[in-house]
Amino acid sequence: MTVGTLVCWALQSLIFSFFKKRGYANWHYLVFFMMLIIVLVFSTTPFISESNEFFKSSTTTDILLLRFSLLSAISLIIYLIIDLVYTQEKRVQLIEENATLQFSNLESQYKLLKAQINPHFLFNALNISKSLIKTQPHNAEKYIVQLSEFLRRSINNQQKLITLQKELENCKQYIDLQKVRFENAFIYTVNVEEIHLNKKLPFYALIILVENTFKHNSFTKEIPLKIVIKMVDDNYVMVKNNLNAKNGVVSTHTGLSNLNQRSKILSDTEIKIENDGQHFSVKVKLID
Repeated sequence: MTVGTLVCWALQSLIFSFFKKRGYANWHYLVFFMMLIIVLVFSTTPFISESNEFFKSSTTTDILLLRFSLLSAISLIIYLIIDLVYTQEKRVQLIEENATLQFSNLESQYKLLKAQINPHFLFNALNISKSLIKTQPHNAEKYIVQLSEFLRRSINNQQKLITLQKELENCKQYIDLQKVRFENAFIYTVNVEEIHLNKKLPFYALIILVENTFKHNSFTKEIPLKIVIKMVDDNYVMVKNNLNAKNGVVSTHTGLSNLNQRSKILSDTEIKIENDGQHFSVKVKLID
């Protein structure tokens, strides 16, 4: 019985592997193995009948039926065990392949989204440059020089995530750029505790939000634009500004949509947008 079981196990493993790798249906495998069992029963019956007292006192038919039943039962158990192991391995393989495909898809989405950021920002910056050349020619050259340096640093950056500290530094550079154009017509305030500075967020997240405040609002020295960056809800950084909508500016929501999708990819969390008619704010979740 022990030898027969080991033989069955070895043969079934080989046959199972042969049939599965070539994509045959299970019934092909079962028909083939039943034929093999019959061959084993008939070829080994004489030897067993001569060496065992029980078989000596039994008829040939009884011997054949008993041995066929035993071999079939053992083979079925072995088949179920092998099939279970094979199914589990295939399941793990499919999960791994699915995870790889999802990761590749997210990577492709992110690259497309990031490729969208710089042209969007550059388009707005060039429009500002054109306006400055007409209205403030004495400041236009200074603005373009600072803009070129700012764009050079941002375009060369290939990171997905950036520390909050570095992003705030980038925002400061962007604010310095806007001071050339607007001088004292806006107030920029940052209120972020040091313990949050090493947390990360999508690259360019805050700059896009700060840029939108300038793009969509009218403001003067008498009625300045007020921009505040601060921590809220423990792990969110918020950009908030007072509202004074600029006439004739139609928003495409490209910047916010892009940032929202990148946030979902990188932190599995959407940005939070609030508008009460007096103030507009966007919250971005930080990643530890």
